[in-house]
Amino acid sequence: MATANRRSSISSRERILAAARELFAARGFKGTTTASIARRARLNEALIFRHFPAKKDLFTAILREKLEDERLARIIDAAECRSMPVEDAFRLVAERFAEAFDPVFLRLYYHSALEDHALADAFYDQFVSRFVALVEQLIVRGIRECRFRNVDASVAARAFTGMLRSYFLTNELFPRHALRGDPKEISLGFCDLFLNGVTRRRPARVNGKGRRWMP
Repeated sequence: MATANRRSSISSRERILAAARELFAARGFKGTTTASIARRARLNEALIFRHFPAKKDLFTAILREKLEDERLARIIDAAECRSMPVEDAFRLVAERFAEAFDPVFLRLYYHSALEDHALADAFYDQFVSRFVALVEQLIVRGIRECRFRNVDASVAARAFTGMLRSYFLTNELFPRHALRGDPKEISLGFCDLFLNGVTRRRPARVNGKGRRWMP
């Protein structure tokens, strides 16, 4: 009997979290009530407060669950990136970003940021900033190894991560204008553009004063 009750409890908690995740993503934190979550989960509202004393505790649980997603951890696995050529590390990061994309959580995250919810900052600090820092480290390494031009690593890191975020955000918010194709392949395409640019490269020449220039 105890085992059956435990299973019922786990099932109820998961149903509450699933309903809250969907409603927070659609309506934001402020626009979602515990009554609406209970209706979506098909549970008594009192049961929500048995698991989560306050609405913010639901949001915290969703955030914690996302941060514990091993797909996110794999994106910022700096140790693995250090063991391969820097270009391959960029491609690995782009692939894993595509694999970890969660449209429901994306909406929830941006809703919370627009509402100035403290947990949006928490997710930024615990994942987004670490992701950008990893990319910046890779760029610094590429410069040090003379594989990349000497650029502002911080700006370049924002450019790379911004391309990926913008692609997935646009696809989610404006599906009629979405790029068609495999998200992983498109992410790798962005990666290739970042690494190689769009300018046709020509051999450098030396002018009459000994300066190198590109025609």
